[in-house]
Amino acid sequence: MRLESLYIENFRCIERCDIELSPGVNCIVGDNASGKTSFLEAIYILGRGESFRQSRLGQAICHGSDALTIRSRLNNHEGSRHRIGCHVTRQTHQLKLDDQAETRRYDLISVLPLQHIDPNVHRLLEQGPKYRRHFLDWGVFHVEHAFFPAWRRYRRALKQRNRALRAHRPKHQVIAWDAELVQQGEIIDACRRQYLEHIKRRLPVTARQLVGDDELDLTYHPGWRGDEGFGHAMASSLKQDLRAGFTQQGPHRADIRVSIASTNARDWVSRGQQKLLTAALLLAQADILQSTRGVQPVLLLDDMAAELGETYRAALAAEIERLGVQCFLTFLSPDLIPRELSETRMFHVKQGRIAMA
Repeated sequence: MRLESLYIENFRCIERCDIELSPGVNCIVGDNASGKTSFLEAIYILGRGESFRQSRLGQAICHGSDALTIRSRLNNHEGSRHRIGCHVTRQTHQLKLDDQAETRRYDLISVLPLQHIDPNVHRLLEQGPKYRRHFLDWGVFHVEHAFFPAWRRYRRALKQRNRALRAHRPKHQVIAWDAELVQQGEIIDACRRQYLEHIKRRLPVTARQLVGDDELDLTYHPGWRGDEGFGHAMASSLKQDLRAGFTQQGPHRADIRVSIASTNARDWVSRGQQKLLTAALLLAQADILQSTRGVQPVLLLDDMAAELGETYRAALAAEIERLGVQCFLTFLSPDLIPRELSETRMFHVKQGRIAMA
């Protein structure tokens, strides 16, 4: 899927923007705090229905305005076309896909797959398991059809079980949710494992171009202890759950260990190399989505040159070029744009005003 146009009104420092976009590489250039990241954030909202900065979109409305609007026209290589938009007031938040009476975040995520690489992307390696679960589940959602229905039912059952645990309800009211949790949790686990095999097959090619020839490995931890299955783990941890007041084991506690040469990646590489390694993981996901589903995600890469020398910028640019997806990259100045990126369309951002350079 590719964005043909982008209209932004009263979003952060951007009062109004109405531009046509390149189906390939779009470079957004400007000083710090000029509006570059807000440009990417607007696209992100169209594909996710939420911001990567804050939970309440109403806080992003320009000072002195009552509402913000973001919309775009989309098309894919098969000729399918869509209109997508978001209108936010201080009290309401409306998503719109074509002429659907009601649009959910699920609809946006399905029609506009996005990969976002920001300056804090190293959190995938450095911080808690939720970042790695988010990485894994983005790919599983788009590739394994059984995943989302199971994930939705699992989350609903988990919420009810935890509510019963917090309220110290009788044991039979707690375990009433166990069968649903186990059934859906095993589907989630199977989908994740199958998808991770795709990643393991594709990642070495991408990673070798970016971080060298050291052996890279991903180890999956399902979120429960022992080898006797999720059902057994749930039963054996019931006493601990009753004491703790929440469900301590399950797919919601899953994690991935990323290692290089048998060493945890976050302890092995510099911050710049962590950025490259994480970019390799995300680009491998984009490659899998194209090869398995024929879907081209849109790539958002904020401050591409940050913490990367010229050689590493060139390697990352070459991988982006090889993928051939539509991408939006931000830079502080034009001289930081790698020569490996061909047929780029450049936009200059200054004090919230966006114009083609």
